[in-house]
Amino acid sequence: MKNKFRKITICNLIYLYNITNQFQPENSTNTLTLKVFLSGHKKTPLIIEFMTIDDCIRGQLLNSGINMKNTKTDTTEIVNINKPKYIRELILLGIKNGWTGFNKIDNQNGLSFLEELGFMTTDLSPGKSS
Repeated sequence: MKNKFRKITICNLIYLYNITNQFQPENSTNTLTLKVFLSGHKKTPLIIEFMTIDDCIRGQLLNSGINMKNTKTDTTEIVNINKPKYIRELILLGIKNGWTGFNKIDNQNGLSFLEELGFMTTDLSPGKSS
């Protein structure tokens, strides 16, 4: 079976990660899940869940890329969670929030992580209007 994990190195540590996507038809939402492991420590992952609205054409918007306003940089970026730039920033936020790679922590709210990075997530949030 092919290894479905990708590698990223941060501060000389190797992390393995994968991204999965699950559509919930009952409420037209989509959950993109980023699961990150410190190499050799698969029992203590960092799990970040992005529960968003589902776009009927593009599906999970963070998986295909969406223009998002960043209030910290006063710019608009195309945010695609598959890009290593965002994987790195999300792992660093997980570490800031207490994950070491050796410990278990609760699943993290991906939209809160994006907000902490400065992105406006209102257009992605289920039950919220833009």
